Amino acid sequence: MKNGLILIFLFLFFHSLSGENKPDLKNLGNLFPKNFHAVQTGISTVQVSSYIPYQEELKQQWANDNWVSTQKIITTVDTSNWTMVVIYSINNPQTGWQNQSKLEYYFKVTGTTLGFLQLKMYAFSGADWKLQAQMDFSYDANDFLILVNQQMDFGAGLMPYSTTTYTNNSAGLPLTETIEQINFATFTMENYRKTTYLYNLNPKDLQTETRSDWRTNQWVDTLRTSYKRNANFLPTTELYQTFTAPSTLQNLNQYDYTYDGSNSYVMVRLYKYWDTNTNNWIESQKIIYTYSATNNVLSALDQRIDQNAWKDESRTTNYYSVDDNITKELYESYLSLTWVNQGQSLYSYNPTSVENGAITINDFELSDNFPNPFNPTTSINYELAAEGFVTLKVFDILGNEVAQLVHEFKAAGKYQISFDAKNISSQQLSSGTYFYQLQTEGRFRTKKMVLLR
Repeated sequence: MKNGLILIFLFLFFHSLSGENKPDLKNLGNLFPKNFHAVQTGISTVQVSSYIPYQEELKQQWANDNWVSTQKIITTVDTSNWTMVVIYSINNPQTGWQNQSKLEYYFKVTGTTLGFLQLKMYAFSGADWKLQAQMDFSYDANDFLILVNQQMDFGAGLMPYSTTTYTNNSAGLPLTETIEQINFATFTMENYRKTTYLYNLNPKDLQTETRSDWRTNQWVDTLRTSYKRNANFLPTTELYQTFTAPSTLQNLNQYDYTYDGSNSYVMVRLYKYWDTNTNNWIESQKIIYTYSATNNVLSALDQRIDQNAWKDESRTTNYYSVDDNITKELYESYLSLTWVNQGQSLYSYNPTSVENGAITINDFELSDNFPNPFNPTTSINYELAAEGFVTLKVFDILGNEVAQLVHEFKAAGKYQISFDAKNISSQQLSSGTYFYQLQTEGRFRTKKMVLLR
């Protein structure tokens, strides 16, 4: 499922998940819907038997009892040189539609396998596209991913930002993933983070991932993820723990998955956190999925525990054409015993002339966080002109939600909240650019912040 962040900023390129630098597969999943499978080789290749050459996504927010168009994403695939171009534009209330950013994907093709060769990110500056960031992928003789180099433009052209090196097992899945990152004080690459993968007898049966951070000139284990899997090697349990001592683990949270009869499609995803006061697991959230006869996700219902009972909170409903291409995603929140529109994405596969409307001026304020850049805590101030249900979320640079700071009804007034640079799983976020978005009554504002550890 896609996240609700309106991507209106320059840096939409790098995907930071537990320190791993991997390309976002959202666009690929939509453009290559038939027989689409992500291969875990550094998340660097996809299997595809057919593709969609053009897709247009129109994002809208519900405001003042009307759908207001906010963003348009146009994706094209060219098989003559196997490239994919994604152009983001936003609806400016004063000037109308404006180009914002562009992603270019370059692939190598081996049979029906597409491997990433290069990703480029551009920002629209004046009348021209300006290159902002780039990722380059290298493979060994077995076609296993072994190296990813990242460069970013911090104002003086592209410069090295990070390097990720992989070792792999016989199935091409990573055994180790080591990240070096630029030290802005010395402008040299230094050890930053390492992930060690442990498999069962089957090389596709990943059992644990152990994350180590480089501290005082040595690797220090910090986090571990442990898996239980079904017959298809899909996780039935994901357990997250933190190291409180070199050999002592403290439970953090856990996801439990329930599948259909074929052990292929998730029916329920249950989230639990570890209560250190009672030393028990506490159920907190679950998502319930439904599917079409052709195994497309029809709905995802988000429920939260409230006074020891499961209560509906939000849902996403998907609609498809007769040829199984997605045509609409509708996002709703459950407020005052009623489902309320929040946003939607409309998809077409030929250029359209959809009426885009105008953006309603927001009647609330979101201030710049301070300090910025920060390490590890920053303060966020916002002001509401009227009461309403408020969410304040943090996203990474490709729109993945990493933290939820506010999710409740608020009276009009001024508010301040502290963000400690930890994700929804209480894990420390890595250095990089993040966005925080305030949303109330179908309106939103988003700002950028930079974490430098």
